[in-house]
Amino acid sequence: MINTSYYYIDESGAIDNDSKFFILSCYKTDTPEQVRSAVEKLYKEILNAPIFAIERKKFIEQKGFHACVNHPDIKSRFYNLLAMLNVRCYVLMLKKDSDLFRKLKESMSSTEIYNACITKLLSDRLTKTRNDKNIIIFEEYGSKPKKWLENVEKVITDISHKIDEKFKTKIFCSVKVHDKSDVNLSVIDYINHIFVQLFEKENLQQRIIDNFTIIEPKVALIYKMDKDHFFDKNKRIDVYKY
Repeated sequence: MINTSYYYIDESGAIDNDSKFFILSCYKTDTPEQVRSAVEKLYKEILNAPIFAIERKKFIEQKGFHACVNHPDIKSRFYNLLAMLNVRCYVLMLKKDSDLFRKLKESMSSTEIYNACITKLLSDRLTKTRNDKNIIIFEEYGSKPKKWLENVEKVITDISHKIDEKFKTKIFCSVKVHDKSDVNLSVIDYINHIFVQLFEKENLQQRIIDNFTIIEPKVALIYKMDKDHFFDKNKRIDVYKY
């Protein structure tokens, strides 16, 4: 029996904006419907919970879970749920005032830099699941979803060819682009947001630290691309250092 691995991918801090970091993250799961069901259940609970009565109208207008606009108490509820989901998260961080980023900007377009980050993030992941059926879902990026789909399909095809050549195999990858109506993408949105909160802000609030502590066991790997530093279960990242 062939296993199916699902990857959900999104970014925060576009290549050309004024954020300190470009952050590209994904999570892997083999139970996407369970993830979807759990997120939808929490959505209904928030709509019906008396404690969120004042926030209900705004939450509906926000169309559900979007970490940058949700109430802090809703964020905490979502991070608590995330800690119980069948997901493994992988995060790439590229600091924009680094020598590496400046060199990349001198020789590559913004899309090419984004693509290089996709390759860094997913090559090892897909190598490990090369015998699986891999379903890779990107969130929409830019104003032309079809063009973005063509772009990421090419990136995944290039990664696949290298894996095929190295392992003499034939990896299966199906690439899709979904908009924010796919509630499974809210999980990666929240993962990205916690890293934005941790590393973009001048002063860390205890609530942010607490939320990160809740979800940290789900973060299998953090790759600091500008320093070529890896952080995993054996070497945890110091949020006060970076």
